[in-house]
Amino acid sequence: MSALICMLGASGFVGGRTLERALRNPAARLRALAHRHAVPPAAALEVVQGDAAQADSLDRLLEPGAAVVNFAYGGESGGEAMGEALAQACLRRRIRRLVHVSTCSVYGSVPGELIDEGSSCAPSTPYERTKHAVEGILERHATGRFELAILRPTAVFGPGGRNLESLALRVLRQSWPLRYLRSCLMDRRRMHAVDVECVAAAALFLVSAPLSAPVECFVVSQDDEPENDYASIEAFFARRLGAAAYPVAPLSLPLPMLRWGLRIAGRSSVEPQRRYSSAKLSARGFVRPRAFSAALEEYADWIERHART
Repeated sequence: MSALICMLGASGFVGGRTLERALRNPAARLRALAHRHAVPPAAALEVVQGDAAQADSLDRLLEPGAAVVNFAYGGESGGEAMGEALAQACLRRRIRRLVHVSTCSVYGSVPGELIDEGSSCAPSTPYERTKHAVEGILERHATGRFELAILRPTAVFGPGGRNLESLALRVLRQSWPLRYLRSCLMDRRRMHAVDVECVAAAALFLVSAPLSAPVECFVVSQDDEPENDYASIEAFFARRLGAAAYPVAPLSLPLPMLRWGLRIAGRSSVEPQRRYSSAKLSARGFVRPRAFSAALEEYADWIERHART
């Protein structure tokens, strides 16, 4: 019999796709916590009603030797308290491993074009600081007590997600002159888009993948995809959604000017060519479940249906 996987945040965007993926395994033993939003029932799934910030709910969800996959956050006001409650519950229930899905936003304003697990974190916004603080809470409690794998995805996109939505809807609804001005400003800026199925697969991969240390971080991204930039993704949506082509190619702003524009816009990262490397995850044997282009096609199908409603 396979080990139990306990999930928090399984009704959310990424958590829901991860649960769907886990249920495809006929040997799966799954337990999920449901609070404000229902978790779809399934034969291999036990649903526990409760609050991820409450000790009694977590104690009913977890069991000794289980692997825990956490997508729950708690917000800027409650994130650290939720992280503390989860860490304490993992200790009480003597779990085997916690896979905590965080975000690459924790790197914040750290300088440099190539970011990986060895890069320093420089969170600057309340969201970034809270997410980074939660990682620290979990690491402090996990050391020497249970295994901890921290997964840091870039900008996750897919049906129901918000990343790439504004870009796709602009292509679908705006006239080309307005889109053209934005395209000149953004041009070849990296988008850091990562397929939701890729993140779901990575989270499940880390449930059982060997770790080289009791606490490890992993970046999951698709920044090595040549077409993961603004101009290429906009051009894909224009072709796919039937938008008018630009009569002339967008102008390219000098990188210093683009950095200045990103700084004025309040972005933590002002490096237009920044790339997040997921080489470490790949070196452990992780294989992406599908092509980047297939994920964009699925998302474009959803956008067309979503826009009509």
